[in-house]
Amino acid sequence: MKVIAHSGRPSWERFQTERQILARLDHPGIARLIDGGLLDAGRPYMVMEFVDGEPIDTFCDRNGLGLSARVDLIIQVCDALAHAHAQLVVHSDLKPSNILVDRQGRPRLIDFGVAHLADASDPTGRAAPLSPDYAAPEQLGAGHPTMATDTYGLAATLYRLVAGEPPRQVAGLAVPVAVARILASDPLRIGQTPAVRRWRSSSAERALLADLDSILAKALQSAPAARYPTAQALSHELSRASERRIVGARRHQRRYVFARTVHRHRWAATGVAAVVSSLAIGLGVALYQAGEARLQRDESLREQARLEAVQQSVFHMFRSAGELKGGDATAADVLDNAAQRIQDEFARDPARGAPVLHALGELYFLITDYEAAMPLLERLATADDAVVDPALIASGRYDLAQVMLRQGNAERAAELLSQAQFFWRQDVTRWASRLVDSRLLEAQLLRERGDTAAAVALLESALAERIAISGQVHRETGVFHNNLGVALLSAGDFPSARAAFQAASDVWQRTGLQQSPDALNTLNNWGALEIADDRPESAEPLLREATTLRRRYFGPSAATAAALSNYGKLLLTSQRADVALPLLLEAADMGRKFAGQGSMHHVAALSGVAEAELQLSRLPQAEVTADTALAASMDTLGRDHPATAMASIALARVRAEQGRADDAKRLLADAERIAGAAGAGGGRLLAQTASVRDRYRLPATHPVPDTAMPSP
Repeated sequence: MKVIAHSGRPSWERFQTERQILARLDHPGIARLIDGGLLDAGRPYMVMEFVDGEPIDTFCDRNGLGLSARVDLIIQVCDALAHAHAQLVVHSDLKPSNILVDRQGRPRLIDFGVAHLADASDPTGRAAPLSPDYAAPEQLGAGHPTMATDTYGLAATLYRLVAGEPPRQVAGLAVPVAVARILASDPLRIGQTPAVRRWRSSSAERALLADLDSILAKALQSAPAARYPTAQALSHELSRASERRIVGARRHQRRYVFARTVHRHRWAATGVAAVVSSLAIGLGVALYQAGEARLQRDESLREQARLEAVQQSVFHMFRSAGELKGGDATAADVLDNAAQRIQDEFARDPARGAPVLHALGELYFLITDYEAAMPLLERLATADDAVVDPALIASGRYDLAQVMLRQGNAERAAELLSQAQFFWRQDVTRWASRLVDSRLLEAQLLRERGDTAAAVALLESALAERIAISGQVHRETGVFHNNLGVALLSAGDFPSARAAFQAASDVWQRTGLQQSPDALNTLNNWGALEIADDRPESAEPLLREATTLRRRYFGPSAATAAALSNYGKLLLTSQRADVALPLLLEAADMGRKFAGQGSMHHVAALSGVAEAELQLSRLPQAEVTADTALAASMDTLGRDHPATAMASIALARVRAEQGRADDAKRLLADAERIAGAAGAGGGRLLAQTASVRDRYRLPATHPVPDTAMPSP
């Protein structure tokens, strides 16, 4: 906590304004105003949250942070700045010394002492001291600060983190001289500064540096209208650069757009081919066992056509990069143009265009662009079976059903699945493998309806069929074992779930797939089971290995965020909050970035952050974090989602620690209501609420049915 008292009457109005502005800001990335008022002598004062940290440039240099890590810190600051802008607040003095990185590695914005209200003039603020090396040109002249002023200051700070010096060095010069020098020339392009040689040790760093060169050139333009207008816009560009996606500042570069598009989708294209090849092998086994050479020949031709369709769809996409808008195209432009071409071809010749339409729909699905996949698969699913191959229509319906389920439309998903299965049942010999695979989606739909027991029974039956087709040692068999384990875990049958995960792990071991995404999912799920069964000593090696392998082989992703979150929460059970907190902070940020603000990944990790902060006796930070988690979950997932229950429990712990028992009981009651509706799957949440009640002696507001608890 920091107390600031003001003694100078001439700046009293600005001091009062600052206090009012800060009271409107509530974000974990902004130092909070705790209290304010007048001293006995009539002088105003403010009590600010104390940030135990160091300037962002000092932190980065002292810890030897890489280029990507430095960019990620600025992206986090963008999020805090966007919150301030949403409250119509402009900081006006962004520079390294006003961005502190705390002991958890989280950047915090401080000193809104020269802030302006974006919707009103502040005659006292323009005379406030600035830092010329980081100030936008309009601040040194007669211009009024805007949000673009802040994006300039933030970009100038990033320039310092990359180049080791500010974009313009005019400190100490008279204002007219400084303004004249700033307006006379643009900053040196960051790629031309001597210090950036250290960022060229790998192809990834070289690619990121080239993007930053263009992004910063735009962000540091003298004219505010030529810059990024908002913090969100700058954050979006930096995030795209970090993910090696096409950035807007370079979309006029034809070769760059083409190369980046190919790089972005190289694994997706390979993945489609692999999925198709895998399916072809599965069908081949079924046909061989049936002993029908004619069917085997026909299906071989069908799968060959599918592979050719994949090749055509990928060719359509990548060829578009060199033609669309004269080369001035984003990745979205390229994909959308390819989709339009393929739909046009389908309209002209449905029989010929359908395989390519399906292949591109699958490709979109594999890169999790469900919005783009949906219209392609919808068109195929509703095609005339007198013109288009009915087998292709059935496949399109099944893929569309998976998209519908992921978008929350379980009813439509069930309808489409039923239609696909009806077709496949017309010739069980030919479509045995497809029918068995469809049980995975069918079981998910049963769980969505709360019928976990039926989902388990279906998967057990389908697993036997899968083994009959593919054998005991096959990737698809491992997938069934894993999914059965998840269903059994939801049902509270821990011993059977453990056996299913063990069986899946045996498959990954015997097929050499120990480091595949499927294998890592099994490790993570198994670790979650051991936590739920109160066996942390068994969970620890599983989650540690899952986290290590995901980091090493797959990098940042939503799945990596889940592994980090589970491992961090496990460490909390042994009171190792100091080790858990950095992992949980990383998981929360990764979950927000790859799964979305307010997603299950994001909220679950934030709830863990709040618990870690409580263990470390950081009550104010825990309150902010838990509040953020609950608000994000309510906004995105709704009041009845298990993630909302998780965040409610986290905030209940904080309220109980603050002595606000009534608030804590209300939050726990909400969590218990959600957990009770989840059936056996809510047992873990109910155990957590019971733990909080016991620790703080909070009586239950209503009885909790014993049937909701998991089996011992």
